[in-house]
Amino acid sequence: MPEIYPCLPDFPKRGNNSFLKSPHSVRAGGIQWPFVRCGVWIFLRAKGRKALKILVCDGMHESGLAILQGFRELQVDVPEQISPLEVKERISQYDAVVVRSRTRITAEVLREACRLKVIGRAGTGVDNIDVQAASARGILVMNTPGANAMAAAEHTLAMILSLARHVPQATQSMKEGRWEKKRFVGTELFHQTLGIIGLGKIGSIVADRAIAMKMDVIAYDPHILPEAAAILGVESVSLDELLARSDFITLHTPSTAETRRIINRENLAKTKPGVRIINCARGDLVDEDALHEFLRSGHVAGAALDVFAQEPPKGSPLLKLDNVVLTPHLGASSIQAQANVSRTIASQIADYLLYGIIRNAVNFPSINPKDYEKIRPYLVLAERLGSLQGQICSPVQRLEIEYSGSELETLPLQPLTQTVIKGLLDPVLAEKVNLVNAPLLLRERQIELLASSTSEAPGYTGMITVRVRGKKGESSAAGTVFPGGELRLVRLNNYRLEAELEGINLIVQNLDKPGTIGFIGTTLGNFNVNIANMHLSRTPQRDRAIAIIRIDEEAPQEALDALRTHPNIVSVEQFKLNAGAQ
Repeated sequence: MPEIYPCLPDFPKRGNNSFLKSPHSVRAGGIQWPFVRCGVWIFLRAKGRKALKILVCDGMHESGLAILQGFRELQVDVPEQISPLEVKERISQYDAVVVRSRTRITAEVLREACRLKVIGRAGTGVDNIDVQAASARGILVMNTPGANAMAAAEHTLAMILSLARHVPQATQSMKEGRWEKKRFVGTELFHQTLGIIGLGKIGSIVADRAIAMKMDVIAYDPHILPEAAAILGVESVSLDELLARSDFITLHTPSTAETRRIINRENLAKTKPGVRIINCARGDLVDEDALHEFLRSGHVAGAALDVFAQEPPKGSPLLKLDNVVLTPHLGASSIQAQANVSRTIASQIADYLLYGIIRNAVNFPSINPKDYEKIRPYLVLAERLGSLQGQICSPVQRLEIEYSGSELETLPLQPLTQTVIKGLLDPVLAEKVNLVNAPLLLRERQIELLASSTSEAPGYTGMITVRVRGKKGESSAAGTVFPGGELRLVRLNNYRLEAELEGINLIVQNLDKPGTIGFIGTTLGNFNVNIANMHLSRTPQRDRAIAIIRIDEEAPQEALDALRTHPNIVSVEQFKLNAGAQ
């Protein structure tokens, strides 16, 4: 099941928007908005807006194009063989770009991407995308893990068999009119040891098929528990042990600082004589110069490579060796895989642009569908608490978030943290703030972040507390979700409350003396400000009180100034919590 993360889209404004008919609705800002329920995902869909443009750089299977072209809100451009310069010149016109392995989306290209919202990689690896630069600009990067796993695994097996039985070399010899049976004596796979570096989706499929061929399979993957490997029938070993025991070594890891050039001179020297190396994962996992040396010496009996440090590998000495099998990055190039990744990335792009649904993002945390219904109201609560603090306490120097209660213990907290940050920064920054770039913007402003969790939340099953410290002092706001999904502000500094977290509100702190509440009501009435709701609280010492007053329309500055003239009123703050709610 793919992971998803439901964005918190802005509410459409009252006016020309029309909506899909639905028996369900949600209330915000005093208006009942319809929404569509689809499985566990809930989203708003506004129609009649400007077409969203998608640039498909490396071609796409017709089944994927059909999905995108089926939405009248989307305009899809599929140029033939678009050059890097053309990508840079044209990307400012697009809301989304889809690439495979050929087109590189660099930081230089992204500087021109003034309206880009999402980059879709029709495949697993994102080596050709500058993910950090995209994140800094608030651009989502998503891929399609698993959509081409079967094709990549089967190609790996084809390479292993070709390498073991010299199939390509024998074929070429036959075509040249020779009959060289003795030259191409091969090796059986039966009871040979296959070492798999990286036991993810593709590595697991390779292991399953190799076990079916009666190979002995061992694996090195520091991120997989030995018990999980054992369930697959695979022995989990250290990297050194894998190098020493394997007759065949196949690579199935992403390219990271930990894995780049994992097949280097030092590690090749640890392998047994006659080992064979297969790489259908990432070109930079192998030091090609070192591999060339060990192939020439005969220590490595053969290699099968589908990927290269430079593609195509022009001038590589590996091209001249008879004991190397080479293919031009064909791992995902099956008819079925191309259709699968195209349909998958097309659906993901459409879902994000039209509905705000995020699946398979590499630069944003995801939520499993089974967790979504539980966490959804807390996402709204998190953004509203952050927005409240951002509006009344800016500028902020320190942000502290505490998650408490049994209901939050089993839920992923990182999406909640990023949602608090978005809520905090969005009201006060002129630049675009979204769930992708919010943590980067927080760090750029040198705002200290501390997040913690505890199972204790007396009286509540789940509570989020957002504390901030800034030039105006310190402030703490805590909220919870009541049965039925109702959000409540239950504590503001030392005041206990049960105030709704929605709409336009005033926070009035005052000395707890008679006549103050009456003055507030009279003053707001004099400025035609209608009170929708009011929640009152006071300190245990009964010396100070607070009023959270929800009003129908924003109070003018003159009304706020008038309230502040009363000798019993200590402070008056106005905040709005309509946008970004679900």
